[in-house]
Amino acid sequence: MEFRRGVFGWSYVAVLFLVGLATFAVHEFAHWLAGTALGYPMVITPNQVWSRTPMEAAHAMWVDAAGPLVTCVQAAVGLVLVRGRRSQFGFALLYMAFFMRLLAAALTPFNPNDEARISAAFGLGPWSLPVLVAAVLFGCVFVASRRLELTFRDQLVSYLVASVVVSLVVFGSRAMGG
Repeated sequence: MEFRRGVFGWSYVAVLFLVGLATFAVHEFAHWLAGTALGYPMVITPNQVWSRTPMEAAHAMWVDAAGPLVTCVQAAVGLVLVRGRRSQFGFALLYMAFFMRLLAAALTPFNPNDEARISAAFGLGPWSLPVLVAAVLFGCVFVASRRLELTFRDQLVSYLVASVVVSLVVFGSRAMGG
């Protein structure tokens, strides 16, 4: 799906919604896979992964890092698709990665996100890595938005769809006990 001048339409809304769900699934699966590969009995929900047994500190850091690393790779792929092909799908990949990590960073005071736990473990305080990751992803979204000549309406549509996806995943996960 290549972007043509104009405003994102319903097909973009559907793509962004599906990419949003997939972003959460892949992010959490990366945590689960890392923990499983390290030999821990892992539990996965749509918005959370944990080990049934205590983890060594270094292993916990690798498990924490797996999700954001995969999400950042997703963002990089999205940016490449936007820059090379003016791809709406690429923008959806990039935007959801940014939105997910920004929201996770914003919630750090209540529930430290993956980057916050890693940052604190390295003695950098809980905000260094979350702010860095969110800022880099914001820069990528900014570059992509300029490349696609997006309007305020396009940004608003992206924000609203991403908000709906996050709400569904977070509240759905809580309803499932995760």
